[in-house]
Amino acid sequence: MKLGRVVGLRRLGREFVLWRDTDRRAIVMDDRCPHRAARLSRGRIRGGCLECPYHGFRFDARGKCRMIPANGVNAPIPHGFEVAPLAVREAHGLVWLWHGELAASNGDTPWLPGAPEASGRSIEIEREIPINYLRAMENLGDIHHTPFVHRLTLPGTGTRIEIDRCEMKDGIIESAMRLVPDIGSRFRFQAAFTSRLCLPTLASINISKRIRFIASATPIDEHNTWIWLRYSEDYLPGWLGGKLLARLAALFDINLVFTRQDLAMISTQQLDDPADISGYQLIDADRAIGMFFGLHKRAAMIAEAKSREGDRHAAGMH
Repeated sequence: MKLGRVVGLRRLGREFVLWRDTDRRAIVMDDRCPHRAARLSRGRIRGGCLECPYHGFRFDARGKCRMIPANGVNAPIPHGFEVAPLAVREAHGLVWLWHGELAASNGDTPWLPGAPEASGRSIEIEREIPINYLRAMENLGDIHHTPFVHRLTLPGTGTRIEIDRCEMKDGIIESAMRLVPDIGSRFRFQAAFTSRLCLPTLASINISKRIRFIASATPIDEHNTWIWLRYSEDYLPGWLGGKLLARLAALFDINLVFTRQDLAMISTQQLDDPADISGYQLIDADRAIGMFFGLHKRAAMIAEAKSREGDRHAAGMH
């Protein structure tokens, strides 16, 4: 995001405003002026502050109100006109938001080993898609739908899964699987994939030895997801067309393979609670999916327990 630009976004059902201070640090706040609830994302940057478009109130990078024009430029600021910023970190070309308590925001930024970083051989692409983020993560951990959902774009791929490994270490689920032709099958080709999944919403897949991508399926709200992907290729150097090759692979995958094929199938899945897959009958080929949802369930239970403990502590203080 460029200096001087103000962006509004919705994440986890909550509205935010994103901008950069004079040191180019990313600042994220609730997209709501404490004065009369106007959207700050429609404002502008003035004097290093975010200016509300309705009455010109200005807020600095710490969320402190620095000016109320109607009271006068040098008038003191009454209490209660603050906008608390969220904990923000920039890493791997992304802006990461921490939605919990600030005291717990000092952990490592989640990332996957071997995932492509920004380079002359990589390209990034993003979309908003009308499904829950967990359905997107489930799809990213699924290989054996390929010969059926993608039979027109990836014809001839074998249907039988052979699992070379599927294991979890340090919260990362890594699987290496092959789609091979079965006895008497009309499918002819063997395809190998290496994938990794981790909380909260990261997945990486090696499509071939030289083409790979990392994706984040970030929840906008319960029914919509912001999906971000970075594709990288090792066939050509950037100056010889490597970036163009990565772009072509990305556009093919997101526009044709995912949007027209995966998304059409995902939208038919019938689950009342996207996080509850107890109604599934999983097979060995779904092992990575089962492990990811197990991780997700444990993380949710831990977060709920901490929330209850915090509520009990607050009640005791009163």
